[in-house]
Amino acid sequence: MSAWSWEALEMESTRQGDESDTPGSTIAELIKWSYADSPYCCFGDENFDHVKQRFIECPFIADLENDEGNREFDLRLKAMELAMKMLDDEGVFALNQLRESVCVLVEVMPPDEINTEIALRLNRAESPAMQVWLAEAAE
Repeated sequence: MSAWSWEALEMESTRQGDESDTPGSTIAELIKWSYADSPYCCFGDENFDHVKQRFIECPFIADLENDEGNREFDLRLKAMELAMKMLDDEGVFALNQLRESVCVLVEVMPPDEINTEIALRLNRAESPAMQVWLAEAAE
């Protein structure tokens, strides 16, 4: 789990110097969609120990044959997407802000077009947050 707030983005970009090596871009623009750069990366991680244990009990994907490995990967990705959908249905992403201002994502690294497909299933395409994500980060 990871998250950003406008305040955290401002603080982190200031901490990193808000200078970018990419012409015409600020640090804030470059890290805005980065789960790993967020100070909230792994927030509440201790609450996921039982989930981590379940994944540890699963076979190591790299040890599986191609088709079986692909099925296992898809299964895990769908499980994460379902978890985000369930949290959304409970209203977690609408706490203290409008849901339309939040973009809920389940992503793979390196970035792949599946990230966009999942994002479109988890968010209304016309929501302001999703429109910005589609313009700035979608594959």
